[in-house]
Amino acid sequence: MGEVIAISAISLILPTVIMKRLILRSRASYLTLEKKHSRNETLARYDSLSGLINRRAFIEQAENQLACSGDLAIMLIDLDNFKLINDQYGHSYGDAVLVGVSRRLEEAAETYGGIAVRLGGDEFCLTFLNSKSEQDLINIAKSVISSLCEMTIESVRFLNISATIGISRSWTDAQNIYELLHCADTAMYRGKNSGRATYDFYDEEYEKQKRAQDDLEVLLKQAVDSGKIVPFFQPIVTLPSQEVAGFEILARWVKSNGSLGMPGDFIPVLERLGLIPAMTRSLVKQACRAAQFWDKPFNLSLNVSAAMIVDEHFPIQLLDQLVQERFPFNRFEVEITEEALVGNLAAAQRNLRILHDHGVTVALDDFGTGYSGLYHLTRLSIDKIKIDRSFFESDQAAHLPMVEAILGMARSLKMKVTAEGIEDFHLPHLPSWLSENGCHYAQGFFYGRPQGSKETTIRFSPLKDLAPIDSLLSQESWLYGANRPTPPNP
Repeated sequence: MGEVIAISAISLILPTVIMKRLILRSRASYLTLEKKHSRNETLARYDSLSGLINRRAFIEQAENQLACSGDLAIMLIDLDNFKLINDQYGHSYGDAVLVGVSRRLEEAAETYGGIAVRLGGDEFCLTFLNSKSEQDLINIAKSVISSLCEMTIESVRFLNISATIGISRSWTDAQNIYELLHCADTAMYRGKNSGRATYDFYDEEYEKQKRAQDDLEVLLKQAVDSGKIVPFFQPIVTLPSQEVAGFEILARWVKSNGSLGMPGDFIPVLERLGLIPAMTRSLVKQACRAAQFWDKPFNLSLNVSAAMIVDEHFPIQLLDQLVQERFPFNRFEVEITEEALVGNLAAAQRNLRILHDHGVTVALDDFGTGYSGLYHLTRLSIDKIKIDRSFFESDQAAHLPMVEAILGMARSLKMKVTAEGIEDFHLPHLPSWLSENGCHYAQGFFYGRPQGSKETTIRFSPLKDLAPIDSLLSQESWLYGANRPTPPNP
């Protein structure tokens, strides 16, 4: 009987124990899930490296604020030259910088009643959900920039930290968060372009200019690719006969509306985009092909940029192109300015020597305006100097003794000389005076303004009956390297 009672008691107690254990396990599982959920929610809203709220959480807060017609000011903060820090010191130091910046921005947010955000990479944001005057924002921006510049990272000496800030404001600049971020980004890049470690407010007029600049860059890239930047030819005459000896190649941009863009409008943009070498190759190609139809063996002259003249590949690429276009080396002239020699004289010496040894004429352009022309003449393979046009301006007769001295120097160095900028008002005395004093060539509007290839052919040379250029080129076969053939003689 006792055994039956005991078994009955056990049968009643056991389910209760099991149930309690199941409840405890369920509660533990729930707490574990809750912790995981909390951790996931934290990861979803906070940046793991800096501990600042991330882009997602920032967007949510900003949208809620704007939905309630609240004020919102954004300071977009981008570190200057952060890639160099990673490259020079390594990513561990880069992360240390990011953490240090985060702490400084947290302090600023606490001081000025804002929220610090890491948007991604080295891009941060301070956002203010209360009304801030323009002067308030200026003071905060200056304080943040100063604070970041004072940062030091342990074990890294001379590590300069700076940042550029772009500022946008709700209702003044834009009505939604994505547009506000765009406005702040535009303002920030304005600061980057003006010197970094500064701040700028969004300016609609600046953005219009930037969009126009971006559109111009796209058009110019297309123009270079499609050969819409074409050679114009300005005659260079011999003295004293004043007969045309050749042409300087000048770039013109043929726009879609048929108008012409002048070099001052597009050369600086192409330099910034790194497209000058591509444009130069295109000009050489077009000019050499135009010369195929000239009845006389005119020379061609082209001004070469500072970056190209020190490029180790430039001389061989130019010589190869002249061979491909069947244009004789000794009828081609490369013009350089002293600016091209300042950065890397040794590279310029090497490249000019290669061109000179192959028969290409090397001319020093704008001679007389630099500070070290004589120095360069004695160390470079210069065949010709071009006296700058400023010596021949209408009110500069007092410069003629200097021109006479330059001509005497060139004569002693056995160099040819071209006088630039000869105009109508110089007649009849200047060309004769130049010739009598040993000047070999002259160039200027008196002898002809730059013209397209068709006009140049009609004015200076009857059209020659040649096979199509494509046909001529298809017959050209040669090898690269040491056995490169010489070009045809003139």
